[in-house]
Amino acid sequence: MAIAINFVMDQGTLFEAVAVIENEDGSLFDLTGLTPFCQMRKSYYTSSGHDITAEVQGDPLNGEIKLTMLPVDSNLVKAGRYVYDVEVHNVDSTYVKRVLQGVITVNPQVTRTP
Repeated sequence: MAIAINFVMDQGTLFEAVAVIENEDGSLFDLTGLTPFCQMRKSYYTSSGHDITAEVQGDPLNGEIKLTMLPVDSNLVKAGRYVYDVEVHNVDSTYVKRVLQGVITVNPQVTRTP
């Protein structure tokens, strides 16, 4: 079962978050040989979404996944509530597991520079 964590993203700024993934017994999830993928959507049924860069942070045995969205990309996301999840895949996608999920609240940006 995926870990549920909610995040807040400020529109037009750098979004970075690190999540520690654990197994059901509380041990760290081994990310060796796995690639994380992340998307956020307005709802579970929305066909289009926004990609969030997901990468294994440091030693894969530590179970850490870093999520990142650059300011140029978060600027394109309308303020509001979004759902997201993170899946990890092996090289040929014969193993796919959802490890993280939740809500991302995007706060609107006021300052806009040229």
